[in-house]
Amino acid sequence: MRKVITSQDAHFVWNPKEPYTNNPTLTVKFTGGDFSGIFAQSRADVTITAVANDRRTLTTSGAIGSALERDEVRAYLKTSADTYYAVKVVRLVTGTALLAEPLPREIDLSTSATLNFAMSYVDIGSANTGTSGVYPYTIAYDDIVGAKRVETGLLKVTPRPFDTGLNHDELVGSMANLADMIPRRQSDLAPQIKASLEEMILAIRDHVIADSITEDEVFNQQSFKRAHVYCAAAHIYEMNMQFDAADNMRARYHEMLDLALRSVTLDLDGDGVVDAGEENLRREGGSSTDFRASWKNYTKSDNDAFFKIARGMRH
Repeated sequence: MRKVITSQDAHFVWNPKEPYTNNPTLTVKFTGGDFSGIFAQSRADVTITAVANDRRTLTTSGAIGSALERDEVRAYLKTSADTYYAVKVVRLVTGTALLAEPLPREIDLSTSATLNFAMSYVDIGSANTGTSGVYPYTIAYDDIVGAKRVETGLLKVTPRPFDTGLNHDELVGSMANLADMIPRRQSDLAPQIKASLEEMILAIRDHVIADSITEDEVFNQQSFKRAHVYCAAAHIYEMNMQFDAADNMRARYHEMLDLALRSVTLDLDGDGVVDAGEENLRREGGSSTDFRASWKNYTKSDNDAFFKIARGMRH
């Protein structure tokens, strides 16, 4: 699910999973009427005239234009005789493009090749995002052989998209050893931070969905930052095959997540204001509907994890 801020201009970014041949269109079915826009490519294609022996260094022709931004590094290398190759560009200067990884095989350059940058975008005006809600969207495009393709999803318009605020500097500031575990193809740990945030969102949503709200109605989002640190660390250790350390980080993540959920502030009525009865709510650590302890103020303990339901048990 993609999220944009209510009553703000939205920059809808799309990274296609394959090259396209036409002008892709975005359609969003807002309550007040459908929005339709044509995607613009983030930066123009670059012509490739030669490939060095390392199969990473490409010779370009023509002016490069603006500096390469981090979000623009994904590209497709297309030739007239080969299939396309999904590549990541780590450096782009006049005359040279450097790839993160070598090409898997030699390519045909009897004619020039094209470095097709994948990232495209559509700007959605604030007039379309004035009403909070969840709206279906469709991306229609033709692939390189002319076949019709469609991507679908949901666009959520909300005043406060859930985000703990954790970034790379804070993560390695908390756990300095993680700075030595950045993958070769990355400049920082932002992808792991994003993946762990998506995992946390699903967990928090599971706890508050009974109130007919989502994670975006949590006011004190930064209270979950410490849990986010441990969840990101678990992802990084798993990526490096250090599963014992990953299990320890994940256990600590669940502890911090549960602790934050014991004093959460929720926008239960959706008015954007913290009203009486919406702060310091307990969404973990006991429930009045739990048959193991039906009294209202019961707080679950670690012993409850070992409780096993048996046939014929009475309460």
